[in-house]
Formats: sequence, C-alpha cells, structure tokens
Amino acid sequence: MRIFRTVVLLTGVAILMPSPPNDAMQQDQAEFSAPGMIGSATLAFSDAASFCNRQPQVCETAGYVAGKMQAKAKYSVRLIYEWAAESSAEPQVSPFSDQASADPIRTGSVALAKVKSANGQSTLRIEDLIPAWRGPVQSKKS
Repeated sequence: MRIFRTVVLLTGVAILMPSPPNDAMQQDQAEFSAPGMIGSATLAFSDAASFCNRQPQVCETAGYVAGKMQAKAKYSVRLIYEWAAESSAEPQVSPFSDQASADPIRTGSVALAKVKSANGQSTLRIEDLIPAWRGPVQSKKS
C-alpha cells in the first residue's frame, strides 16, 4: 500500500510541476506518443493488479494492518461522538449551587430580617445609616 501512496503522491507532484517551454518539449515529443503512453499505463495497472497473486503474504499483512487501522478509526470516532454528545447535554452543576456558603451582599434591597440575622459586630440599623434630610441652603444677604 505504501508504494501505491508514493506513486500517487509523486504523480500529483509531477502534474503540479511547471512545464518547460514548447521548443524543449518538441524534441522529446517525437519519442513518446499518446497511444504508447496509454499502453504503458495499462501495463503498469495490470502489473499492480496482479501484485497480490505474486505476493500473497504481503497482501494478507496489508489487509491485517488495514483492518486494525479501521478498528482504531471507528473506536476513535465513537469516542469523539460520545464526548460531543456529553458536552452538548445540559450542565449538571448549577452556577449558584455554592452561593449558600458565600458572604451575602448587603444592599438596600436586602430584607431587613436577613440583615439583622447576620453575625456582625455592628449594632447600627439601616435607618441609622441614612442621613437626616436637610433643606436647601438659604443664601446669606449682607
């Protein structure tokens, strides 16, 4: 199998290589014709097709390795699919599950009962913290 991959790779590289100018190609074109090239390609294909008849052990080994690689690929795809299916499910942990042990934030919207039950040393109430209302300042006339 490796030789087939190498041949395919080298063929791809040969196709992608730049072509020489036309005058240099005309000298070589007289020796090779399209029917001759097609005949050579047909002989190469028939030789590759009969490889397993000539070397049965190599084909058996290649089949065993291909089977192992196929099993590994299927197992890997199944693991990836299970991982993706797990991660798309709803999260099991609530984002606020650990907030019961956290320090409460005391704002003006907190109920008065919760503020009184807090274990603090301050004896001030919310009403004590609100400053007294002051009217507008009267301007002094001299």
